[in-house]
Amino acid sequence: MKLKIFIIFISVVSILSCNDKLNQEKTIVSKKRVSDLLTGQNLDSEMIYPDTLKSAKDTFFLRGYISPEFEFKKSYLIKKNDTVNQGTSGVEGAYYTIWSDLDTIKIPHVNYPFRQLVKIPIVSPKDTTLCILRFQPSTSNFSDSYVTEHKGKFVFDIPEVYELANIILYLSECSKKTKNHPENTEYVKKLEKHFAPFKNHKLIQILNKQCSKSDFWETYYGFRENSLAFKFNEEYLEYDTPYKHLWQDSSEIWGGQFRNLLYLLQDFANQSYFRDFYKENLDYYERLIKRESKLLPIEKMWRWLEREFPQRMDSYKIVFSPLIGGSHSTQKFQKGFYRNPEFQECIMFINSAESLDSNLDYSEELKEGLMSGIVFTEIDHNYVNPTSDEYVQEIKLLLRNKDNWATKEAQQNYNSEYAIFNEYMTHSLFCLYVMESCSEELANLIVDKRIKLMERRGFPKFMEFNNRLIEQSKNNDLTLYESYGSLIASMEALK
Repeated sequence: MKLKIFIIFISVVSILSCNDKLNQEKTIVSKKRVSDLLTGQNLDSEMIYPDTLKSAKDTFFLRGYISPEFEFKKSYLIKKNDTVNQGTSGVEGAYYTIWSDLDTIKIPHVNYPFRQLVKIPIVSPKDTTLCILRFQPSTSNFSDSYVTEHKGKFVFDIPEVYELANIILYLSECSKKTKNHPENTEYVKKLEKHFAPFKNHKLIQILNKQCSKSDFWETYYGFRENSLAFKFNEEYLEYDTPYKHLWQDSSEIWGGQFRNLLYLLQDFANQSYFRDFYKENLDYYERLIKRESKLLPIEKMWRWLEREFPQRMDSYKIVFSPLIGGSHSTQKFQKGFYRNPEFQECIMFINSAESLDSNLDYSEELKEGLMSGIVFTEIDHNYVNPTSDEYVQEIKLLLRNKDNWATKEAQQNYNSEYAIFNEYMTHSLFCLYVMESCSEELANLIVDKRIKLMERRGFPKFMEFNNRLIEQSKNNDLTLYESYGSLIASMEALK
């Protein structure tokens, strides 16, 4: 039996263009660094194996290896005009082995963490089959050293390229359309003075056009969050962080809302001396980070949730900017097979504490409680969503009249029974956490503000839902995970 090990090296192709006006601007990328700058992964849709797998019989075999705990073996008949299409999760070290009585081919996932697709013709004396092997991409690529350094820890950060993205969005119409556009702060005044000459930069013009569409949120989130996949190496933006894709958009390129504009981003950063501006404000960023960490007891919330639910996270990262007044989101990443990951990290994108600190009537304890609500209701999706997955049919039945649970406006962002229920549950769990963690007077104040917030957001039954959850929790010794089903059933009285 012959053994062939076929390693696929998929070429990188990036095609970027800019208009004549931009070409006349000062050249900011030397020719020797163009190949370093253009790091997009526009992959071919398929790769045809340059040889055939031959068989003297009418059968071939396929073995897929994902991890020591998960591998499979299948046999297939070789049939004319038939296609075998097999895929696997994006996991480092995954491979397929295809063999017959005459030949063996091993196909490793050499393009990890990006996708890889191979088509292999399989020929017997009678018929031919096409075998398609698909290796799915991974949204992250954590090194062993990163896992060791971050496991069991949490960090607060204002990443440099992330702040670049937020400054650009602030200068465009995108930030204004989100209605969380901070104004008249000292930092904003510095920003507007420094970047005023670049408000008509081609990059800003493109973002203005994209954000004039009804789906401007895709541009806003895609541009903002996929920036975390980049860092500066000397003066050049490089696609070189553990994160390969953060926000799903319609682009064929992962992180397309940021990566498709890479040349213009590099030009803007250089022309505007962004890195000088960032360095000049490092002390300010450090103060914000210290303040954020003081008001957010991440470990306390983390441990509380893992007391109530079986799910486990290994690391939390709180990413924020003084240019975000809202529009929070969370993303989860992992190393290893999704059924038994070696490492899981959650990133939360939130606002700074500046707007909260501007309210002189708030005590430190109230500020901590209100600020904690922002992060808690992002963290607990990692525990609520997987648990709700076990009760999808019960949730659909409970919320079968969605209009009673969420306004039409709220349903624009939460359009399924599952999404609406999870929003109720995540915010109600925060109220329960507050009731257990704060004095009665403070807890009542925070919970009252949360109820009013949820009603403004379009969830009219939140007070009733919350009261029932808190009452249920007081009257039993079960964890929230253990009482989830009975809790859903008890909500039937709220229809």
